[in-house]
Amino acid sequence: MAKDLHKYKFDEGTLTKLTIMREYFKAWLPVFLKDNKFNYDKIQIYDFFAGEGTDAIGTIGSPLIFLEELRVYCNSITERKQKVELFLNEYNKDKFQKLQLAISGFINACASSENCTKAIQPDCAFKISIENKDFTVLFNELFNEMSYKPHLPRFMFLDQNGIKFINKDVFSKLISLTRTDFLFFISSAYASRFAELPEFKEYLTLSREDFEVAKPYHCHRVILNYYKSIIPADKEYYLAPFSIKKPHSGNIYGLIFGSNSPLGLEKFLNTAWKLDKDTGEANFNIDDDKILETQQLSIFSEDNVIKKVGVFKQSLIDFIKKMPRTNNDIYLFTLESGFTTKHSNEILDEMQTNNEIKVTFTTGTEKVRKNSFYLKFKTEKEILITYEKH
Repeated sequence: MAKDLHKYKFDEGTLTKLTIMREYFKAWLPVFLKDNKFNYDKIQIYDFFAGEGTDAIGTIGSPLIFLEELRVYCNSITERKQKVELFLNEYNKDKFQKLQLAISGFINACASSENCTKAIQPDCAFKISIENKDFTVLFNELFNEMSYKPHLPRFMFLDQNGIKFINKDVFSKLISLTRTDFLFFISSAYASRFAELPEFKEYLTLSREDFEVAKPYHCHRVILNYYKSIIPADKEYYLAPFSIKKPHSGNIYGLIFGSNSPLGLEKFLNTAWKLDKDTGEANFNIDDDKILETQQLSIFSEDNVIKKVGVFKQSLIDFIKKMPRTNNDIYLFTLESGFTTKHSNEILDEMQTNNEIKVTFTTGTEKVRKNSFYLKFKTEKEILITYEKH
């Protein structure tokens, strides 16, 4: 049986997970609240496994984090007459009742506080719904409504112990929603241990050999590749992982992020690299292969980590060598490699300084300023980068 997180103080792994969720949501929300081209009918946020709202010492969990971030935009939502809906669900009856109290307490405490200048006011145009339903039942009910308006901006947080809820059917429905970003939590250790059991294969068609090919710490990457494999070949969709090691048990859990938009992927990667400056995908050294194989540390610390950034640099150079690439080509290549535009800009800057590349606009006569690569989502300044060193 999974540990009841709310009976204890949130551990470092849980806090990391919540930090990623908060920071991504904080970057995601204003994209749609401040969109000058579109005023969407609704913006919807879903927390399908909301829990009690806090841990044993009062540290807030995902539902109250969503409320804190939404509260900041209360005036903006009202002024623009936008409709924002927050759906919270908790299947356990006792936790559901505690969640209701936590939400009420949060709103009342903030509204009565002199220091809370952006409190949730009765006329603030976002609606909170709290459900007490089985995930599969609720998701299918809501999806019937979602499918009529797949273009609405939606963010879904699916935080549960185990992977069984995100089966192929649910995953396919998630990626069919054109402006839906999601973040779901999985237990990679659970997947590895039970990969061969018939009841588990119903949810994840991987064998134990799939996990043995990779090192134990890379189990999460194997699961990510499974989900990538069931994305239709003609569909552009973006996934990224973040692995989390629990400090006491040593068990490895993970988050998988999904988005139809490169901008969504970019924002998630920016969040991930803030937390992990070496690989952008874990709260521990996920690439410590040398340590695992030898069980000994080099006296030179740089030898103890596979330099992921160095590998990416060579991949980017090889990508440009094959043929001239536009900045949009390099933007997507960077994100799909799990890196941020900051990494590519630094590499391109170095190559330009060393006269390895030529940078020109594809149209017009405007001169490209040095170190201007315009690696941005939907940039209108298309440039061409050509490899020149022979």
